[in-house]
Amino acid sequence: MGWLVFTDLDGTLLDHNSRDHHEALPALQRLRERHIPVIPVSSKTHAELAVLMQRLGLEGPMIGENGAVIIYPGEAPQIAPPGYLQIRDFLVDSRTNPSYDTLGFGDMTVDEVMAYTGLEKEMAQLAMHRLGSEAFFWQGSEAGLSQFRLDVTHAGLRLLQGDRFHHLLGDTDKGKAIGYVTRHLKRNGYAVTKTVGLGDSNIDREMLLAVDIPIIVRKPDGTHITLEQRPDATITDLPGPAGWNQAIHNLLQQA
Repeated sequence: MGWLVFTDLDGTLLDHNSRDHHEALPALQRLRERHIPVIPVSSKTHAELAVLMQRLGLEGPMIGENGAVIIYPGEAPQIAPPGYLQIRDFLVDSRTNPSYDTLGFGDMTVDEVMAYTGLEKEMAQLAMHRLGSEAFFWQGSEAGLSQFRLDVTHAGLRLLQGDRFHHLLGDTDKGKAIGYVTRHLKRNGYAVTKTVGLGDSNIDREMLLAVDIPIIVRKPDGTHITLEQRPDATITDLPGPAGWNQAIHNLLQQA
């Protein structure tokens, strides 16, 4: 069919709380039967994604750290500059400004990451294996955050706000990474005819804007993000993996 399905994980293909994906299994199986790649586009690290790809029964490319890391099977990760160490240096150096109160993964112990994320120990350790971005809590004022955003931009970096954390990364995002992966697959002989994107949060906006078919997955409380630039976006009736499953079934029936 020449389709590519790009998907966020937490709150989308994975349940927001349990991180289970069983409600999406029927649709995943249908995609597998049609040889349609399912490509995670997540804030998770390469190390986390490698484990989750096995659990989900997926093969193929992965996009991690909100677009800062792209991984093709059998190849070393491609990391958007400037890379994790320089991003950490920027974050730590910024604290000379007393208004910039941040707490990053690089400042935390494994136990603290477990407490803040709800991850089990193994996955918390993998979440700390960062290559191209830093996840952190902003603990300062809104005025301080506005000034920090300007400093980030002047440094040629990007600041993204997720559901739990802020993310500091190079000049990239989920949408740009999707473009890179799509072009890579085309160059390697995959005849891409349509790109589909599924996401549930503000950090997924660039991804949803970059695909042919954007699908907004509802949150557990029934709310959803809005995407004014794409009035053609579909909004699922159900939240999380149940909504993901429903949306993919509907698409395949229309194909």
